[in-house]
Amino acid sequence: MSIKNKMKDFFGLEEDPNNTYEEEFHLPESVVSSSNESMVKTDDRPKSSNNIVALNSKKKERSKVVLAEPRVFAEAQDIGDHLKENRAVIVNLQRMSKEQSRQVVNFLSGVVYALEGSMTSIGHNTILCTPNNVELTGSISNLISEDELHSKGW
Repeated sequence: MSIKNKMKDFFGLEEDPNNTYEEEFHLPESVVSSSNESMVKTDDRPKSSNNIVALNSKKKERSKVVLAEPRVFAEAQDIGDHLKENRAVIVNLQRMSKEQSRQVVNFLSGVVYALEGSMTSIGHNTILCTPNNVELTGSISNLISEDELHSKGW
C-alpha cells in the first residue's frame, strides 16, 4: 500500500467497496434550477485576494479640555454646556468678584452633580470640572496659608 492510499484510509477519503449505495434521489426541477443559478451567481463574484483589515480604520474621537475664564456669572451656563457635551473644563475665577465666583462655583457644582462628574480645586481660584466620562487620578496640594485663603478665596 502506498502512502497516498494509507492517508486516504486514515482520513476516510477512499470509498469502501462494501458500502455502496445505489439509491438515487430526485429533486423537483425548480429546486435543481434555483440551486444551479445560485451556484453560478456565487462563481460570478470577483474573488478578493486582499483579506487585510485596518485596525485603526475607525476615526478616534478626541477628548477636549476647555479653558474658561468667566468675568460675569452669565458665562457659567456656557461652561455647563461644555460639561454636558462631555468636555472637561478648567475654570479660572481670578477675574471675578468673590460673590460672583461663589455663585459660579455653586452653579457648576450643581451641574457636575447632575452629570455625576467631579469638581477639584487645582489652584487658587482655579477649579477643574469633569463629567463622568473623565477619571481623575492623583492630587495637587495647595500651599496657601489660612490667612490668604480667607482673604482671597471664595
